[in-house]
Amino acid sequence: MTNAPRRAALDFGDDGQPSPLRIDAALVKQVAKSAGLRETPTATTSQPMPIASGGIVRRPRRRTGRTEQFATRLKRETLQAIYDYADQHDITLAETIEIAMAQLADQG
Repeated sequence: MTNAPRRAALDFGDDGQPSPLRIDAALVKQVAKSAGLRETPTATTSQPMPIASGGIVRRPRRRTGRTEQFATRLKRETLQAIYDYADQHDITLAETIEIAMAQLADQG
């Protein structure tokens, strides 16, 4: 047995449970949209939700056919141009690169 000092008990006058936070979903959507964010598209399926091991219901993922990673260093201006194009056309960075490659192939 050790004679270690006991820690002081702190009493904040609450029951230790966090108070429920009420969030207005419409306000969150409005703020996100004004910040340039967009909603994650939902997959439409008539199949029941798959259940993973452990009984967890998982949302089906959209298949894009993209399985390869691509990482490189770019000039700041080039990266900004890619982001700007993707934002203006509301597409992913992968789609932006695919469109650029298709245009280059047509020229070649």
